[in-house]
Amino acid sequence: MKKLIQLLTVLFLTTSLITVSAQSEKKEAKPKKEKAEPKAKKEPKEKVEKKEPKAKNEKKDKDDSKEKKEPKAKKEVKDKEDSKEKKEKSEPKAKKESKEKSEGSKGKEKANEVKNKGKEKAEDAKNKGKEKAEDAKNKGKEKAEDAKSKNKVEKIERKESKAADKDNTIKPERKTKVADKETEADNATKRKVAGEDKNIGKDDKGRTIFEGPRGGQYYINSNGNKTYLKADNKL
Repeated sequence: MKKLIQLLTVLFLTTSLITVSAQSEKKEAKPKKEKAEPKAKKEPKEKVEKKEPKAKNEKKDKDDSKEKKEPKAKKEVKDKEDSKEKKEKSEPKAKKESKEKSEGSKGKEKANEVKNKGKEKAEDAKNKGKEKAEDAKNKGKEKAEDAKSKNKVEKIERKESKAADKDNTIKPERKTKVADKETEADNATKRKVAGEDKNIGKDDKGRTIFEGPRGGQYYINSNGNKTYLKADNKL
């Protein structure tokens, strides 16, 4: 740009100088012609001699202007070549910039893809955690329900066992101390009443104690009935 400005200024100055010189030559030529007309009659030979150097001077000026114009044209050609080189240099820069922009856009796309993948993984992890928590809750509920059902079954079984014990056994009647001193039944009645129950042994009072299938301990009184022992009196 600086070179172009310098060339333009040089061209402007040269053109202005040429125009000024031409105008000055025209002004000088007019009075010479006016003077030459009265002298033409007296001195025609002097006119011819004066015209010849003027023509020579004009030719010299033209040659000088041509010589000046030629280096200007050369400079203009050089400037054009320099501008072409600059353009050629600027083109790879533009290509580089376009490549860098494309690479930057690709990097942004990759970053967005990575972010999206991270979000998807986080969502999957959250969903898995929720599913696990729900499964744990369901398992806990199932266990609680199973425990409740087991407790209910056990309670029912206990009630049934208690009812069966009540049905199979006769509650011992409340007797006085004199009743404790009653004699046992004979061996025949013992065998009939005890059946397959085990004979554990005898208590402090010498009564034979039998053990039922459910762990109850009893003896057979003189009336042939089973009288169960309390937990404190068991053998």
